[in-house]
Amino acid sequence: MTGEEFLERLQGVRKTDHGWTAKCPSHNDNSPSLSVTEKDGKILLHCFAGCGAHEIVTAVGLELSDLFPEKLEFSKGRTPRFPAHEVLMGLSDEIDIASLLITRWFDPSKIWDLDHYDRLLLSNARIQSGVVMIGGHRHE
Repeated sequence: MTGEEFLERLQGVRKTDHGWTAKCPSHNDNSPSLSVTEKDGKILLHCFAGCGAHEIVTAVGLELSDLFPEKLEFSKGRTPRFPAHEVLMGLSDEIDIASLLITRWFDPSKIWDLDHYDRLLLSNARIQSGVVMIGGHRHE
């Protein structure tokens, strides 16, 4: 889908120096709050009222994938840009950091109920197990 095809689904479209503005279709917008930019064949959206891209494209009957020129596919033998184990290791580090911050700086029983805190710890354990399953090293 081109930027122009996307703009046809919007109201109050105006050209700007960097793209277009329009009324955001996912909330009752009295004045244009949606910024639309086309870059390298991708359609980039930003609603200054806080609507997410998924909400915006759903409101006009599209999917997020419609904003991109082609679907990313990996052929056999081609290595993805980021190997899965590296991505999982990065996620593992992030969940460790989140768990540590919550545990050290907050009393989790006051900001969440303990079931939510326990679920965070379970998420951490599952990610760590995934790291081990793909041959990484578990953080201790």
